[in-house]
Amino acid sequence: MKRKQWNRFAQLALAALLGALSLPAAGSAAGKVNAIVVYVSGEVQVKRSGENAFAALALNDLLYAGDEVKTGPAGKASLATKGGAEVRLNENSTFNIEPGGRIREMIRLSVGQLWTRMLHKMAKLDVRTPSAVCAVRGTEADIEQRTQLTVKVYEGHVDVQNQLGKRSLAAGQMSTVAGAGAAPSAAKKMSSSELGNWQEGVTAKDMQKFLDALNAQDGGEKKLKLRIDKDGKTKDVEIQLKKK
Repeated sequence: MKRKQWNRFAQLALAALLGALSLPAAGSAAGKVNAIVVYVSGEVQVKRSGENAFAALALNDLLYAGDEVKTGPAGKASLATKGGAEVRLNENSTFNIEPGGRIREMIRLSVGQLWTRMLHKMAKLDVRTPSAVCAVRGTEADIEQRTQLTVKVYEGHVDVQNQLGKRSLAAGQMSTVAGAGAAPSAAKKMSSSELGNWQEGVTAKDMQKFLDALNAQDGGEKKLKLRIDKDGKTKDVEIQLKKK
């Protein structure tokens, strides 16, 4: 095999392997890992990107861009994201993990309630709802989308914005949005009766263990073993690669 032919063959083989390494476990059509499930209670299901049916979601399961997660009555879940956010999901909720950029991660909450906690200072998360986008920054926040959107901030700050306006909420404040055709209401101080606690029991026993497992998805090395004919002789070659 001539040098140019060999180089082309190696490039094609390398591209094929890199494509394979970017695929998730069987059953998902998405690419990169976005989160790991750290808590599950009751009925919690996932519909993988590209699939039509829901299946049970279990502890330690990985989630990918495009996956849809929903909880039933009394169902609750929590996940840790690659960007360093913990997201707890209340009962009767549905959200999708959307592809995000390097600066922020994105979750689309169709209906229901979630609570966020940033696991490090650089973590950032956008929660998109039918009523507005909630830009969560270094924050513990409660976001509930039912007939209207209700946003409560317990620590840090959240920007609530749609085409009709923007409100910046600080710790102890809340805002509501009546729908996509309404602007976010002015920030107001939460009363004691408006403070929520549903998220307190939705906790992982060993968060670091889950974070290590999540980070390990980017580590490790793979070796591509090829047997090729070069200069009239059979030769075994090995290409060492890292996961994407």
